[in-house]
Amino acid sequence: MIRAVIDTNLIVSYLLTQSETLSRLIDHWERGSFVYLVSPMLVGELREVVHRPNLRQRMRSDPAILLELIDMEAEWTPGALTLSGVCRDPKDEPFIACAVEGNAAYLVTGDADLLDMGAYQGVAMMRVIDFVNMLDSAAT
Repeated sequence: MIRAVIDTNLIVSYLLTQSETLSRLIDHWERGSFVYLVSPMLVGELREVVHRPNLRQRMRSDPAILLELIDMEAEWTPGALTLSGVCRDPKDEPFIACAVEGNAAYLVTGDADLLDMGAYQGVAMMRVIDFVNMLDSAAT
């Protein structure tokens, strides 16, 4: 089974835009095409971001529904691994740590700092369109 960490910015973008690509990503997760890995820190960040008033009023769907689904259906890593100095942007290191801790094959992101890394300890950094296309191909 494919194991992946999804960058918070993609989840927030899904809530704001419901774009086709991001909707396909969520559909694949709900169908069990991949295991969505999260950590307490990542979900905490997501909760904080989706409750910002300037974003909340622009969301096309209720974030509570997706947050509940994440709580119940995502696979939680302990969040015990701390990394330092592995990425240009230290704010991205919790995503990498979650991926390493959860034995993820992919960290799905639009973040240039992560994408420029290419990979870290066997975790490939991948754009969402490439990840979704890979899942589409595997499903056929």
